[in-house]
Amino acid sequence: MRRKNRKWVALAVGVYLFILFSAYRWGTEQRIPEGNIFVRLQREGIRRQAEERARAAAQQAQQQEQQPAAAIGERRLSSGGPAYIAARYDATHVVFVVTTDAESRFANFPFRRSSGNPTRIPAPAKLSAPLAGLDELWEPDSHSLHFFPKIVQQTHAGDQWWLSVSSDSTIPVVVERVVFAPTGCSLALGFLASVPAEQQPAFNASQRDYFLIRSSTVESADPPTNAHIADLTAWKASPAVSRLIQQQLNARMKDEVAKIDARLISNAGSPGATSLPLPIGDARPRLKEWLHADQGLAHGEGILDYDVRAFRLTPDGAPRLFVRARWTLADATAFLMTAWFEAGPGHPDASPVLLWTDTTWSLALREGEAPVSVGDRLDFQSVLNEFDADHDGWAELLIHSVDARPPQPMQAASTTLAPYLYTDKGLVPMKAAFRRDSRPPQSCLDTSDP
Repeated sequence: MRRKNRKWVALAVGVYLFILFSAYRWGTEQRIPEGNIFVRLQREGIRRQAEERARAAAQQAQQQEQQPAAAIGERRLSSGGPAYIAARYDATHVVFVVTTDAESRFANFPFRRSSGNPTRIPAPAKLSAPLAGLDELWEPDSHSLHFFPKIVQQTHAGDQWWLSVSSDSTIPVVVERVVFAPTGCSLALGFLASVPAEQQPAFNASQRDYFLIRSSTVESADPPTNAHIADLTAWKASPAVSRLIQQQLNARMKDEVAKIDARLISNAGSPGATSLPLPIGDARPRLKEWLHADQGLAHGEGILDYDVRAFRLTPDGAPRLFVRARWTLADATAFLMTAWFEAGPGHPDASPVLLWTDTTWSLALREGEAPVSVGDRLDFQSVLNEFDADHDGWAELLIHSVDARPPQPMQAASTTLAPYLYTDKGLVPMKAAFRRDSRPPQSCLDTSDP
């Protein structure tokens, strides 16, 4: 570089640095309400992070609010151990099963050989809980205890269990003896328990025959909810509400028919659908006949028969309506559905809101797997009792259902008694169902056995 140009280069560099310094000073001295530009950028980032955390917390709270029974109640209910189905045996006893399908009822399996000389327990004069089918009880030989499942070995006469009689009543009962009972083609193991004398008034005050029983108490909500779970027997639907329920049932039925038919058509060519024809002599229509019948249902030709039962099951206290619905064509059952509604608040004629439905039996009918008697009456599902063992305001329901897919399709029906947590999005199973096989004993005999 020529000497005479050096002063101009130095001057240019100086001017450039002066401009940068001036720009920096200008930026830092800007009096923005939130601070200078750099402080503002920092605060903007902090604000966005806070908003994101707030949105995440709100979403989590909303999810917990929408599923309180499944997310919170299930944890508290599990603290009391598994819940089993208990049935009234007589005025002072209940019986409950802890292991089903212990073995075949007639086969010469080890359990039968190990039972020694079982003793028949006298049956009560009047059967109290026919849906459980536990009227024939036997007491096994005490020497066969080591053959039994672990839960039976660890439960002894005199142990105290807790019986949920109703939503607001839990009483202690005392195990008397191990029992086994025929349930269809198999044997079930359980216990016969007595109700102490001081608990007799609470036990006898209940009009129900089916209960839940646990080996320990359930953790209570903190604070407990004052909502009273109850069967609202005095609730009656007004003519206006009945019309609204019918309209929503018919609309949902048509939607479900379309979904089921689409599934049947898509599976029509599968090996499973073509290799297993219906039993000889069965008059149930095949796929084409069902599709034709469903066209009639879609056009409103089905005759709707339903009943409504109201419950208080949630902390908000608003009634929830349990509806069993059946549509018939030419006097034959064409569609079955259970539905849950939330009754309209305030005015008795306010529109009920359809929450969710179950159409399991309708699909089984079309696939030829449902028992022939399903749908003859509106008893394919029933609520047997309501509880609130954890006092969170959300009910546990004891429900009896006709199995849509019994072990022997199209023949004798099997039924299930099972406890569920109620939510407005569906029932949450509590994993302690009791299944009763209704097949007659003579159908269980296997001539191949020695």
